[in-house]
Amino acid sequence: MLYSCLIVALIFLTFTVSRFFFVKTRLIEKKIDEVISRKLSASPVSAELNRLKEENGVMRNLLLDMLENEASLSNTTRMSETEKTRALSSRVQRRREICGEALLALQHSEARSMPQLFKTHSAKR
Repeated sequence: MLYSCLIVALIFLTFTVSRFFFVKTRLIEKKIDEVISRKLSASPVSAELNRLKEENGVMRNLLLDMLENEASLSNTTRMSETEKTRALSSRVQRRREICGEALLALQHSEARSMPQLFKTHSAKR
């Protein structure tokens, strides 16, 4: 009986100590993750990555607009000739608007990335 009580107490103590070390390790890992995220948030690479993600989202939306515009006029719908010409002209106009938006977005992204290119070239020399 004494041995079984000692074994149960030893098992309980083992689980308690292992849980204590697990929690302690988890807290230290959490602090390390916080320090890493704090250092990365101040990094210029992180700011550049956020800018690229934003530009990627803008271009993705423009491509989706282009696809929706091209699929807007289906051949299966029955329209009169005036409706077809009006739909085609609005489609062409929307295509021009989307292309203009894409050009503006590209020019804006090039203007933002040019000073950074000069910084990297001057830093390499």
